[in-house]
Amino acid sequence: MILCDTDRKILHRLQSNLPLVSRPFLELSKELGIDEDTIIERIKFMIEKGYVRRLAPIINTQAMGREATLAAIKVPEERIDEVSAIINGYSGVSHNYLRKGRNIHIPYNMWFTMSAKDDEELHATLKEIENRTGLTVRSLPTIKKYKIGVRFKIY
Repeated sequence: MILCDTDRKILHRLQSNLPLVSRPFLELSKELGIDEDTIIERIKFMIEKGYVRRLAPIINTQAMGREATLAAIKVPEERIDEVSAIINGYSGVSHNYLRKGRNIHIPYNMWFTMSAKDDEELHATLKEIENRTGLTVRSLPTIKKYKIGVRFKIY
């Protein structure tokens, strides 16, 4: 991946909080010394190229009084697309990843995060996923957070 200095400068700054104003990229343009339209064009370019997946807030579900969990499920290879489509159909799912489940003690290969208005709704939704897929869902709720967020060095 080859990025110009302007792209690296923008990416570095995007890892921090965006200004909560009607024109956040105008505020960034003043801060970075880069034209607002250029910032927007470069972000669009980096999204189109896949360097940036999306710009979105990180919402603290627990602070909002909601419940959340990391869930794992062992999906047969031939059902991966089917099961991921079922899981992704729930609005409370924010991430869904396929990972290698080669460890005998941890055979799960699909991992997703889900939030709901309360514990009852969360467990009911996970149970519904089990019923629809015929597979067991393992819920791994957060006990304590040790780190949230990451800042990458942009070279």
